[in-house]
Amino acid sequence: MKFFKRNHYRVKTDVELLAHLFNQLEDSGIESLAELRERLAELEITSFADLLTYTSGPDCDEEVALTMEEIIDRLRISEQKRDEILTSSNEVGRYLANKMFGLKQEEFWAFYFDNGNRIIAEKRISVGTLDRSMAHPRDIFRWAVVFNSSAIIVAHNHPSGRLTPSSGDLRMTENLKQAAKLMKIDLLDHFVIGKGQYLSMRETEMF
Repeated sequence: MKFFKRNHYRVKTDVELLAHLFNQLEDSGIESLAELRERLAELEITSFADLLTYTSGPDCDEEVALTMEEIIDRLRISEQKRDEILTSSNEVGRYLANKMFGLKQEEFWAFYFDNGNRIIAEKRISVGTLDRSMAHPRDIFRWAVVFNSSAIIVAHNHPSGRLTPSSGDLRMTENLKQAAKLMKIDLLDHFVIGKGQYLSMRETEMF
């Protein structure tokens, strides 16, 4: 099945998008919430409708308008739960980056899919220390059997923010590949998450 689309680097996570907006506001001289309130009062913006009218008009900085448009679009479609079907590595990476943002310890998660790319379940397999999370293939594939899943995605975070996989991460991925082949279950990807960003081992051709 075709699951992945490239160029995920063009899509900012929610955290990156908000940080980008804050940087733009600082560049325009707004460095505090008090200054933001004053600016909104000057522009007579008292509702989200007013904000949308302003950002779509000629007086708003073009770059700020583009950022606000993206934020508003995401607010419109945001849900408390993730979509049942995630159709690209963009969507998976963004979901994981937001889900695992701010974790103080390494955690290892597995996501289980049926043959229609629908997520059957997501499981936290293990919690480690500040820089290490231990997980064994049997713990991951045990749930794959329980859920009768046809494919899995695994992910773990680096609290340091470093996205480069360690040698241990690569060994783990290789072990999972071998186990997946024996089990006839597709290993779709292994994501590394760090401070609101993500790396897809599939997209970077690390396996």
